[in-house]
Amino acid sequence: MIGIDIDNVERFNESILKKIALQNEVEYIEKTNCESLRQQRIASLFCVKEAVMKALGLGKDSGVSFKNINLIHNKNGQPFVELSGVALEQKEKLYPNKSIHISLSHTINTVVAVAVIL
Repeated sequence: MIGIDIDNVERFNESILKKIALQNEVEYIEKTNCESLRQQRIASLFCVKEAVMKALGLGKDSGVSFKNINLIHNKNGQPFVELSGVALEQKEKLYPNKSIHISLSHTINTVVAVAVIL
């Protein structure tokens, strides 16, 4: 299954970050000194979570929360997600032995995220 999300960077700010982010995600973004890159990272975080929800078939009425999807970067900067709550339950129910792979790309204006379950 595949999920994708694309959005305009300009609509994202700190108030959205507080609504969708877990503590480690906030800390990662707060380390960013460049305001433009900071905004791109907030937008990327949102898009990754949306893409994962789409790949899992979770809509707004499913009970899933943005905070059920934790975006983490390994030591090389590669993104991956850890799930909890409704997101984890859905993944285990539909794709018990599969992994979620993430790809992100952003410019100063646009961000895109893809989640693939393999």
